[in-house]
Amino acid sequence: MTTVVYQIEGGDFEHGGEASRRLKEQLKRLGADPAVVRRAMIAAYEAEMNVVIHAERGELRASLQNGQLDIEVSDTGPGIPDIAAALREGFSTASARARELGFGAGMGLPNIRRNSDEFAIESTVGQGTRVRFSIRLRPQTLYGTGRHGLTIEADHCRRALRCVHACPTHAVRVLGRRPEILDYLCIDCTACIAVCPTGTLTTRGTRATLPVGEEAVVVVPAALLVQFGSGIAPAQVRAALAALLGGGAAADARVWVLEAWEAALRAGVRRYAETAAALPVISPACPAVVNLIETRYPALIPHVAPLAPAVDAVRAALAGQRAVFVVTCPSQRTALLGDAAAGPPPVDVLLPAAVQAALAPHLHADSGQLAVSATAPPPPDADLLRVTGLPHVLHLFDEIEGRRVRDVRVVEPWACAEGCFGSPLLREEPCLARHRWETAPLPADGAARAVPRGRPLAPRPGLRLDTDMGKAIQKLARIDTLRRELPGADCGECGAPTCAALAEDIVLGRAAAGACVRQRSQEKAP
Repeated sequence: MTTVVYQIEGGDFEHGGEASRRLKEQLKRLGADPAVVRRAMIAAYEAEMNVVIHAERGELRASLQNGQLDIEVSDTGPGIPDIAAALREGFSTASARARELGFGAGMGLPNIRRNSDEFAIESTVGQGTRVRFSIRLRPQTLYGTGRHGLTIEADHCRRALRCVHACPTHAVRVLGRRPEILDYLCIDCTACIAVCPTGTLTTRGTRATLPVGEEAVVVVPAALLVQFGSGIAPAQVRAALAALLGGGAAADARVWVLEAWEAALRAGVRRYAETAAALPVISPACPAVVNLIETRYPALIPHVAPLAPAVDAVRAALAGQRAVFVVTCPSQRTALLGDAAAGPPPVDVLLPAAVQAALAPHLHADSGQLAVSATAPPPPDADLLRVTGLPHVLHLFDEIEGRRVRDVRVVEPWACAEGCFGSPLLREEPCLARHRWETAPLPADGAARAVPRGRPLAPRPGLRLDTDMGKAIQKLARIDTLRRELPGADCGECGAPTCAALAEDIVLGRAAAGACVRQRSQEKAP
């Protein structure tokens, strides 16, 4: 058996939901079925927020044994005068402040009871309330994705360890000389690539050169067309690329710009949001962010518009034609190439550096100034919130998951700063690159359209500590014991991102028992 206890402060809406989120991570490590994890998360969150809304203080105590999760949430507070009334949907005694923040809809206790296999409540007026509920766990049947788009050049690694802290899902380890990517956590973003000073972590293309003279369509991101300095407009770069491909006038039709399909997706997401039940609607524009939702925020899956990212829509439009996609991140590469076991991929992948090197000799600035479109760009739409950069995306998703975002209809999140303009595979400053595109964009491609997503989103199963649930619980108990023995500094000097991650690595045999650098230093000290 293992037990974890979380303290809850009444009125602390800023940190409300933290205990239930930490519990969710514990259940995922156990290998519990994602649907069960979601039920437990809903029930635990509602119980925690009841303390925040109504009580002075409280604690959440969760115990795992015999394949069952038992949760007890007790508080010191006013108590509940009429428990029968409190169990009715819509009944609420929340304060005006809680209602202003979007809480107090009267669904807390009904949601707990609905998502539990066993439920009990007792309360004493003037003293407090105790809620107990149990959820029977089922083991999941899968372990992880089995693939990602990152490439590791181990000989380049100098253990700078920046990648360990940069990864938003703690997927990177440098426990020896060679970095390791835990595929069940990796979301194929560029966070580790961006901070690696030696090029140890990168991604690869399936080809190194442009398809000159070949019958192939080249699909390029808008960000690539603004990488050649001031005075070189996107239209000039596109024309130079078409000339390099050869084939006369027909070559121009062989250069497709991804931005048109991203605009079509944006319009499709807005149309979907007009009738969507779960708001805000999240755009699937960035494949890495979609992976993040499946990995870390499965409760937000109903918020994601059921449409395909732009790269998938373009590939569908090509309908079997040979194509070369210039990708700006590993997630695009993985989305395009799919499962290698399924046979040869229908497309090739080319990295931006190869295109830039081929185009540079053919591009010359016009009077040192970038021509600005005579038509001013339209003002941003009030119904769409565009958020870029993983730190901001993570914070926003925490807010949405905590039901604290009620004034936004559509969210378009991107893992990189300024979207694909901020990819570390490109060289221009992201804000400057985006400005160049927005002041001199190419005409929209009328053929671009949004298409439905082919594969429904589902929570990633994550890691199972053991195929036997009982043994998994024992390992989790060992991990928790070891975590408490470690310093708790989360310094990353051992090569794991946190002390909790190191404890897991030790129990699973990925790291040695004495891997903690600070612990060894303390033992040697006189």
